[in-house]
Amino acid sequence: MNETKCYKTSRKHTIITVLGITALAFLMLVSIAGAAQSSDAWLKKGIALEILNKHDEAIKACDKAIEINPLDWNAWYAKGIALEKLGKSNEATKAYKKAVELNPKLLNYGQ
Repeated sequence: MNETKCYKTSRKHTIITVLGITALAFLMLVSIAGAAQSSDAWLKKGIALEILNKHDEAIKACDKAIEINPLDWNAWYAKGIALEKLGKSNEATKAYKKAVELNPKLLNYGQ
């Protein structure tokens, strides 16, 4: 009888642990998705500012997107465009190189 009780208690603890780990994993995924959306919002703002020829502000928005998601090649690429339009070719080249590092398919763009 005691073995059955211990087994049920042990099983209950295992289920609770698995549920806790699952809930934690879910919260982490929601957090990552939220960060990605924030990064995307900053990128869109940067692109809009670039279209309005507000290059300095566009760079700041792209930097914010990169701060949130350093792996966002789009933000690096958009930053490169804004830097290039300001005549900052060395900095633009660095941003473009980072974009290509994150997305090597950019090398084939337009071919």
